[in-house]
Formats: sequence, C-alpha cells, structure tokens
Amino acid sequence: MIGRIIQGRYKLIDERGSGSMAVVYIARDLDTNRIYAVKALNRKAANDAELLQRFWREFDLLKQLTGPHVIRPVAWGEDRDVHYIVMDYVDGHTLKHLVERNGPMPAREAIDVTTQVALGLESAAEKGIVHRDVKPQNIILAVDGVVKLTDFGLARSHTSPPITISNVFLGTPYYVAPEQADNGRSADTRSDLYSLGCVFFELVTGRVPFEGDSAVDVVVQHLRSAIPSICSLRPELPLAYDAFIQKALAKQAGQRFQSVKDFMAGLAQLREVTPEGPSPAAAPPSQMVPRFVFLASGQAFMVLGPDLVIGRSDPQREIYPDIDLAPIDTQHTVSRRHARLISRDDRYFIEDQNAFNKTRLNGVALTPFQERELLEGDVLRLGNVDLRFEIQAQ
Repeated sequence: MIGRIIQGRYKLIDERGSGSMAVVYIARDLDTNRIYAVKALNRKAANDAELLQRFWREFDLLKQLTGPHVIRPVAWGEDRDVHYIVMDYVDGHTLKHLVERNGPMPAREAIDVTTQVALGLESAAEKGIVHRDVKPQNIILAVDGVVKLTDFGLARSHTSPPITISNVFLGTPYYVAPEQADNGRSADTRSDLYSLGCVFFELVTGRVPFEGDSAVDVVVQHLRSAIPSICSLRPELPLAYDAFIQKALAKQAGQRFQSVKDFMAGLAQLREVTPEGPSPAAAPPSQMVPRFVFLASGQAFMVLGPDLVIGRSDPQREIYPDIDLAPIDTQHTVSRRHARLISRDDRYFIEDQNAFNKTRLNGVALTPFQERELLEGDVLRLGNVDLRFEIQAQ
C-alpha cells in the first residue's frame, strides 16, 4: 500500500499503526501538500458486512464531533476495494508509547493530560456518543501539548442501529468497565469514564490497575477484585488520589462520577493538593484522613463526607450506599443500608440502621439509631465483614 494514491489525491507515504480491523497510514495530499492520516480497512474486515458497517459508522460519528481533543475526519470513501477514512494528522505519540518509554508521568502532567481526554469525551457525550474503547493506545499527545482522543471504531450513539458481531469482545480488557464487559450495549459515558480512570492510574503508576495471565483473568478482576491503591505505588502522593480512584473505578456505575464535569472536578481537586515537582518534601501540610480497613485483605475505604451510609449496593433497586461493601461481602451478610457514619466537630460516630445482622462495635451489638463514638483502632463488624477505623495523617 505504501506509494499508493487514494482517489487520485492522497498518497500513502508511511504506515503509522495497525489493528485487527484496519491500518493507519500517513498520507500526503497531492493537491494541497498537507499531511493527513488515512485509516484503511483490511481485506478480511472489508469482506465482513458487520465490520464494514461499523467502519462506516465510525465516520458518521466522527463528523458529528467538534473541539480540539478529538480527531477531525476530512473525507471517506472506497477506492479499488480499499475502504478508507481521511483524518487530520497528529504529530506526536500515544500515551501507551510514552509510558512504556518514560515510565510514570509527574502527577500534575497526568492530571492535565487526563483532563484533556475528558474534554474529548465531553464532546462525544454531548452528541450522545459512547467511545467504548478508551485506552492509552487511542490517545495521542501531540508535540504542541494538545491531547487527542482517536479511534471511534467501537463507538455508538443512542441513535445508532445495533450491530451484533459474534465472538468479538467490545473494549480492551485492561480498561473495560464491569457493565461493558457484561454487555457492550449497556455502556454509557460512565463506562468511558471508568476506562479513563484506568488510563489515569497507568499514567500515574506506570502499570494498569489489574493484570492477569489471560483476558478473562483481567476482566474477572474488574468485576470482583478490590480497587488497587495508587498511593501504595506512589507514596509521596496525597491519599486523595486513592479516594479519586475508588470513585472512578467503582464496580457499580451509579457510584462513579456521573458526568464528565464531575470527573474533571475530581481531577481539579487532585491538582490542588498535588505538590509541585516530584519531591515528597514538597507535600502539603498534614491533614487527618479517616478510613475503614477491611481486616481480611487490608483494602481501604476512604471516608469522604460528614454523613455517609455504609452498606451493600443493589443496582436493581438503585441503592448505592456511600461506602459500598458489596465487593467484599461475598456472603451477602451486610444490609443495603447497614450503618450510618457521622462526622461532627472532628469526631466520628456510628449508628446502626436497624440492620438484620446488627452492627457491632468492638464486639458489642449497637442499639439501632443510637450514635456511638468511633475512636482510632475501633473494629466494626457488619454482617461477616470486619472493619478497623483509622485516622491517618497525610
């Protein structure tokens, strides 16, 4: 294909990258001498009616998008059995390439890059479009510092007709939201934000949140495993990073950031508490951060508010407690609204919500709806789940 001229105008001069469905080339416009990117469907995919339909849908969706953080399409068509889309060329590298070459990004740079990707997702969400394959390989950081979201090959909108492709996994296992792994059609903007949370985790730590020996292993961890800690890998960062990731990667979509604006607001809050430069010595003054630690595994649940419900989520009933113990309550012994945590004048109080399996404080069953003060090191038992209350300086 190198050297071939598409539609008598776009000369393919180099290969930029390839995937299972298409190859991306760098092309020169012989009429204007401008450089473009040309995405060409491979022959195997072109012979599959459903894949071909998905390819053309990508162009239909791209042409609806505006803004500096998404790739702009220029032309599309078929030339001697080559199906192609011409797009703006971005001089830069994918985030995957940058992380593999340079390792973790400085925290502030990771926040700025992720915010730009979020702006690209906002452009899509405004048009009712869900990307469904947000990953570092599909995000380009240009030499001028502008971040572009690319490859809308798996995207769909609320007006898109359904396209069913047998035995094709929609998304990438390392970045896929739990509900999307279960059913690609159920993905929405919150699913894209989950994937972007995984990207942010990788930018900050240099590794993906979940790893495994197979795609199935990784997907199962997205569905069931405790959300990993950024701060265990980057100890110089404030615990607010763990709180952000706990929310961004919540198993239930209803417990995550509910919009792109919410997600970006969370990033902005992180930036405010992030020290300038990489030195831990530049960290902000200490603050007291309360949390619950699951004694069986050490998983931490951050306390992010003055009045929180602790319990087990139930999506069918649209019940999403502030501190969700569903991922660790394998025997379903925790009530949906089991207990209430109250903060008042820098003191913390626990209140049983008349749970079926009563809340116990240091082994003593609590009387429903009566507050008891929580102290550092106290152990709560909710059903069969034991949690230690900690207040750490950060």
